[in-house]
Amino acid sequence: MNLLPILMTLINIVSSAIYTKGLPMKSKVQLYGVALIFLVFLYNSPAGLVFYWTLNNLFSLVKNIFYKIKQPGKVLGILVALSGVAVNVMTFVKRHDFYSQRLVRLFLFGTALILIPFIVLLVKRAGNRFKGKFSVKEGKGSLFVTSMIFITVLTGVLIPSSVISSSVPEFVISSDVFNPVRYLWYSGLTAAGFFLVWAGILYYLMSRKGKAVFALAGAGLVATFIVNYMLFDKDLGTLSADLKFDVKPEYAFSEQLINLLAIGAVFALVVFLGEKFPRICGTVVLAGCLAVSGMAIKNIASINREYKSLDYINAQTDIPNFTVSTEGRNVVVLMIDRALGAQIPYIMNEKPELMETFDGFTYYPNTVSFGGYTNFGTPALFGGYEYTPENMNARDTEPLAVKHDEAIKVMPYIFDDNGFDVTVCDPSYAGYKWTPDLSVYDERPDIHTYITNDKFNDLSDVLSGGRITLLERNLFLYGIFKVAPLAFQGNIYNVGAYNGADLSSHVISSQTIENRSEASGYNYLFVNAFSVLDCLPKMTTVEQGSGDNFLILTNDTTHEPALLQEPEYLPAAYVDNTPYDGDIDSRYVIDGRRMNMDSVLQVTHYDVNMASLIQIGEWLDFLRENGCYDNTRIIIVSDHGRDIAQFDDMVFFDGELDVEMFNPVLLVKDFDSEGFTVDDTFMTNGDVPTLAFDGIVEDPVNPFTGNIISSDAKNDGDINILVSEKWSIDENNGNVFLPDEWYSIQGNIFEEENWTYLGVSDSPVT
Repeated sequence: MNLLPILMTLINIVSSAIYTKGLPMKSKVQLYGVALIFLVFLYNSPAGLVFYWTLNNLFSLVKNIFYKIKQPGKVLGILVALSGVAVNVMTFVKRHDFYSQRLVRLFLFGTALILIPFIVLLVKRAGNRFKGKFSVKEGKGSLFVTSMIFITVLTGVLIPSSVISSSVPEFVISSDVFNPVRYLWYSGLTAAGFFLVWAGILYYLMSRKGKAVFALAGAGLVATFIVNYMLFDKDLGTLSADLKFDVKPEYAFSEQLINLLAIGAVFALVVFLGEKFPRICGTVVLAGCLAVSGMAIKNIASINREYKSLDYINAQTDIPNFTVSTEGRNVVVLMIDRALGAQIPYIMNEKPELMETFDGFTYYPNTVSFGGYTNFGTPALFGGYEYTPENMNARDTEPLAVKHDEAIKVMPYIFDDNGFDVTVCDPSYAGYKWTPDLSVYDERPDIHTYITNDKFNDLSDVLSGGRITLLERNLFLYGIFKVAPLAFQGNIYNVGAYNGADLSSHVISSQTIENRSEASGYNYLFVNAFSVLDCLPKMTTVEQGSGDNFLILTNDTTHEPALLQEPEYLPAAYVDNTPYDGDIDSRYVIDGRRMNMDSVLQVTHYDVNMASLIQIGEWLDFLRENGCYDNTRIIIVSDHGRDIAQFDDMVFFDGELDVEMFNPVLLVKDFDSEGFTVDDTFMTNGDVPTLAFDGIVEDPVNPFTGNIISSDAKNDGDINILVSEKWSIDENNGNVFLPDEWYSIQGNIFEEENWTYLGVSDSPVT
């Protein structure tokens, strides 16, 4: 039996009975007959269609009830207010079941329901009082049109173009290369559909006075959107190319209330001014249209210029391959971007088998980097202490780009000069570009250079297609998110899903994380990088003989936090770690020291670090099986860490400094070494060149400066670290790094007294 059609018919009959009360039997029979006919025709119809008609009949029933009662407006107001009371009571009773952001939104929603009847009553009384003194004038068609054009350009073009222009390469997908301006066609046309077409249709259908009210409301929206976008645009952290933030946007109740009061006041003021001075208001909105259009055009021009400069990407299509020998000396440097050194003991504790896999490695926990981002931490890692931020700033007559490119060529050139077969993969910011420009090595044609990222992703075509579809849709919604009241932004953002109904696209190309244990979808950028580590054996050619080989490879697996399926720590379309996470709050404790796993950000960073070591471990087993493990020196290092408050004893100066941000991973395996050991010696990632050359190149000389490469600088005084958020090479690309905070450190990085704040400058002042 199909119950839904029967329920629909019963609702229809009750509605008809109420509607025909007091009418002749003929009228009643006609309506009852129609109800039965609908039952016959819809009995075996799709559930969606029947559900639609059921709701339609339910609406008719409610409408007929209100038509029959006295003072329906008052009754409706009482019901709305009681609904608000019920929502607030439920919110209070269930307050422990909701996170703070949802509690605030539910309370605001309930309070709004309570206030609506009173507001309507006050408006009516005010209208009667001022009737004749203040009336909505007609003839505001131009104000409506300019307001809708402004909103269309702002949400559909300006805001999306600002996001894309901030990092154009991130919106260029290597497996499907096209100009990202294409996305703006979709977002712009979507905005035009909402605010010009649909709003225009509603405007057309209204009375003359209704049109005037609609036009004033449009001008009010223009003002509130500007206020939200310009004045309440809070720094929400890093935004990915999938339009997701590292940390879910949240606002305090006071912030939301102030925002609502501010935009309410602005809206009322603009409506009043628009009524009193319509021509002036229209002129101001028109000027706003020209302003936002000009800014949007500037962004589009910037995107086009940047895209044209990426032509080199199409030439970097060779399939990566590198050689290791069974009898020669192999030196490998794996730079795993943002890998967290402090997590290593906890990873090994959870999977002790990795201790055996990483036999011969020494773990250096007391390691510091020279900055918290790639542009600050990479140069010294590749080129040694001559390329710390302090020393790069000392060479203030040369562009940072030149010094950076020098740094990433130091080790490859020296090993090349010493007879090694050299391979370089994904050198960070080569050419000072987001996507490395391998042509910086063209002067050494015998050096093999490759881009590995996205070369081994079996899901690349599917993931990129889904990602493109999501961006075409979500860029407009991101624009709405940025102009919406703070109280509604969380619902619009929807943990990065932007309320998408097409779950397939999200599952394919974007991960939506529900909590610390559950997620749906693939993180496209993570899978691109992870697949490279997974395919390291496939990339490796084992050569029988005594040839010497050097490989330096950068990988972003640990740079793209994602929730992975335990216990294998693999990407999955649907992740549910609930069976494994019952003790997630207690199991990460070693010798009384707890690694915090309280937030999604902490858990996802741990997952990707674990995944990277598991995959590298499989490659180490491959080297063993092929007889080229003992004769291979391997350095696993990162350029920096991340400030995710994971260790309470690493957060100093009342929360101003999270040392985990500057604590990179450093794991070193020398030739023929055995056992897994821990060394607390003070190290920096600037020691990597010295470690790589040790015993192979005597007194290595920097080919660009002529200076001996050594780690003596580490022992000559304090190490100075640039603590800056200016990570973008589009912004921070002059001759010196932009001024920011400096700290010095020497000795044990885990003791606060060893850190000294040096102030804000373009160089440390001691």
